[in-house]
Amino acid sequence: MKPSPVITLLILMSLFSLSGCGQKNNAGPGPELDRDVHLQSVYYSATHGYHAHSNIGYRAERLESGNTRVIVEVGNDRDRVFEAEGAVMDSLEALVRKYRMHNFKGHYEPEMEIMDGDSWSMELVFTDGSVTSCGGYMAYPPKGAQGIGMTEGILSRWLYQEPAEEVALVSFRYEYHDADGYGVYAFEQKDSGGSAFVQPYGEAKGKTCEGLDDFLPKRLANEIRWNHMASYTGGNPAEEDTSRPRWILRAEYANGQKVEAMDYLDRTPEDDWRHDVPSVSEMGLRSSTEQGFKEALRQMEERN
Repeated sequence: MKPSPVITLLILMSLFSLSGCGQKNNAGPGPELDRDVHLQSVYYSATHGYHAHSNIGYRAERLESGNTRVIVEVGNDRDRVFEAEGAVMDSLEALVRKYRMHNFKGHYEPEMEIMDGDSWSMELVFTDGSVTSCGGYMAYPPKGAQGIGMTEGILSRWLYQEPAEEVALVSFRYEYHDADGYGVYAFEQKDSGGSAFVQPYGEAKGKTCEGLDDFLPKRLANEIRWNHMASYTGGNPAEEDTSRPRWILRAEYANGQKVEAMDYLDRTPEDDWRHDVPSVSEMGLRSSTEQGFKEALRQMEERN
């Protein structure tokens, strides 16, 4: 028995809906990228909800020397610039060709509204002057999600790397104050190339250690940035209220960059939201700093 026209129409509408995958401005497979055209630069940015490393942007471009320049943009932190081998651009171009990313167009989004989701944007510039710009929110071009994910995977290698001048931490001081007193992690880079640090409480209470390798300054420099402390919008240490539990951070890099931040431990979640940087950053820094000092002590004990 043949289905009624109404049922046939419903089936066709369902198939059409499934084929669209809830995405707007879909781009079909399209033609392949001409073999004489190459990827000149790529810009990719992503916002992963409330993830700690949200609002990240990467730019990779092919230099006249054949190498690749990679620029990492993280929040309000200043851009970090690296130079890598030309194989980086070759790998990115291979992904463009495999997934025909030069055909991606427009904005992709789901039909159903999703709160606190992931968004992305991409711009590809080619040697023939053509440009492909696209983006999306919780949706990707048909069969393109894997290519975009692999592109981010290649570029994100540089997220946790620091240019040499920024790794050179000259001084570091972290204080934690509560109702029972306070504790201080202090680090100072010596002119001779050695180092010293003091941990007035815990396993190394009252100790001053010298001659440490560069493990600790690198570790501390990275912890400051991984916890977004360099762009913290909290209070000014010079105007602190000593009657409230608080943390204070002071650091200086060899290139002259300084970090000075303070905030209170009794802030409400509403305060954290308004300041745009939650106090969990302080918790992460305190925990990782303590682990860093313990690891530094262990290394010194093994060496001695």
